[in-house]
Amino acid sequence: MGSQTDHKIPTVDFSNEENLKPGSDSWALACKQVRYGLEEYGCFQAVYDKIPTQVYDSAFLAAQELFDLPTETKIQKTSEIPGPNYVGQNFNLSVYESLVLDEPSTFEGTESFTKIMWPKGNDNFRESVRSFSKPVEELYQRATRIVFDSFGVGRLHESNMESTVFRLRLFRYNAPQANQAEEGLPTHTDVSFITVLHQHQVKGLQVKTKDDQYIDVKPNLSSFLFMAGDPFLAWSNGRARACVHRVMLEERKVRYSFGFNSFIKGLLHVPQEMVDEKYPLRYEPIDHYKFVNDVFADGGKRYSTNPIKATDV
Repeated sequence: MGSQTDHKIPTVDFSNEENLKPGSDSWALACKQVRYGLEEYGCFQAVYDKIPTQVYDSAFLAAQELFDLPTETKIQKTSEIPGPNYVGQNFNLSVYESLVLDEPSTFEGTESFTKIMWPKGNDNFRESVRSFSKPVEELYQRATRIVFDSFGVGRLHESNMESTVFRLRLFRYNAPQANQAEEGLPTHTDVSFITVLHQHQVKGLQVKTKDDQYIDVKPNLSSFLFMAGDPFLAWSNGRARACVHRVMLEERKVRYSFGFNSFIKGLLHVPQEMVDEKYPLRYEPIDHYKFVNDVFADGGKRYSTNPIKATDV
């Protein structure tokens, strides 16, 4: 089912930096909206109109070129971060494919991935992905500064960024056939700290609410959905909600999207500001890479069961 009118994911416009100065009324309002979104839905919408249309178009054409490669090419190892690299079409997810690359905003990261997929090189793919990823990383830094401030831990933002590694997952959902279900990806939460998701022209993303309704997140060229993953839930000591979401292919068209994921090197500790009488300490320090490795060690069977709760104190 679609969304109900009494649910609305908060939206914050990050396009004009002058309108979001720390300590200003607009900054305080943005903090309030962001925190409400993360606590109520596990996500918030970020509007960012600084990316030219041709950058989006080029990036999604590059994704199409990538997924048109032979399967034996796509299954090669492309990431040093734990978890699956290529996820192909199988009997459970027959219309779904995804593929990851590390450090997508850097020349080194995109060049390394490109040489694996195209040994003779593909400058257009490399630059298309990098041109998209660089401003998304800038948006991530700006938005997460407000996220940290909203929880009263702004002092930790810089050190968190220094420990952050980015990975880009590209998605393609083929159009379901008449005898196939509309479900492109079942209900789940993410193993990343935060995922910044951008959809192309075909809708499909739905966020599940606390009262088991689904909100449609419609594609918008300048809109990005910031979704808290299971590690963010633990880091916030349960104050935030890991975003529960799925993909439904109601339009029955080929669908592309990009997931810009953050992972934390080393241990994630619950900040002392997150612990009080109402929220006593619930989570032990988490080795993010080990956590991801554990989730997928059994073939990903724990992926849809909120496995972070295994670390409850």
